[in-house]
Amino acid sequence: MSQGRIETGAANERAPTLSQLMLSIISRVALPGGFLAAALILPSYMFDRPLRIRARGLGPDAWPSVFLNAIVAISLFWIIAELWALYASHKRKRTSPIQQEIEAYNYSKAAAGICLLLAFGWLLPNVGFPISATLFIFCWCFLGGIRNPVALILVSFVGMITLLWVFMGLALMPLSRGTGVFDDFTVWFLRLVRIY
Repeated sequence: MSQGRIETGAANERAPTLSQLMLSIISRVALPGGFLAAALILPSYMFDRPLRIRARGLGPDAWPSVFLNAIVAISLFWIIAELWALYASHKRKRTSPIQQEIEAYNYSKAAAGICLLLAFGWLLPNVGFPISATLFIFCWCFLGGIRNPVALILVSFVGMITLLWVFMGLALMPLSRGTGVFDDFTVWFLRLVRIY
């Protein structure tokens, strides 16, 4: 009886067929591969005419190029990590890491993250970039598990200042300043950090 169980277990742990292996590889690299392809194709559609870099700052084409290059690098690392995880799971004859990730996926956090993005999109034209970005980073870090108030405040403030300098100081993008009193506050803050 025990021998029959051992044989059944060995049959279940049999190596997957080539078609199963290819399907598993495709399913794991489809998303990062899509990001990689989009990041490589999009630069040719960003601008329909050559742009000259301004004397001050990097110009409007600088930040999209930086982000697209970052997406290419991250996508390549993601594909390598997925292939390595697939290789390791078959080598150790364990359940694949993708199944473990699906079982541990937190749908309530994902829904909260989507609501947070929508709230950021609504707040941005009303209260301006500095306030909305600070609140967004604060809530995102809190949602991610950071509970230290000093760390939350520092990460939110430093992150907002960094984004302001990247977009408004270097790329010369006219980010939203908000309306009414928020517009006055944003102008005051931009002068404070020497962007205006």
